[in-house]
Amino acid sequence: MLSLENDGSRNWRVKLACSSFLLLIAVFLITMWMTTPEIKTDPFLLNQENWPVTVEEAVRDILPRITPYEKLEMMVTNKDHLNSMHFGLGLWIRNRYGLWRGNEKLILSACGFPCHSDDASRKILEAVWQALHR
Repeated sequence: MLSLENDGSRNWRVKLACSSFLLLIAVFLITMWMTTPEIKTDPFLLNQENWPVTVEEAVRDILPRITPYEKLEMMVTNKDHLNSMHFGLGLWIRNRYGLWRGNEKLILSACGFPCHSDDASRKILEAVWQALHR
């Protein structure tokens, strides 16, 4: 009789663990779905007509838009460690200024020659860093 109670208890724990795991996956998927920006409908993206064509124009647009936390983070970050912002502010720069959508003039301004959008956004991040350290 004791073994039957243990089997029942074990089955109940397995069902609870599976249900908890499925709930955790559902919460994760819903969170990812709700927080993933839709590039085509993002209201913060600029149109081709509004793209900045120089790094200086991009920096002037960025500075009033970044949060105080992002400014503080840049102030305490060593210039050599700006790559830690590649998927945050760097991604926002690439999306907003069309570095993946053909803003060749800004890429040329950033790199001085045709380069990858990741490299151009890094140059823009460095320019924002410089502006905050003046």
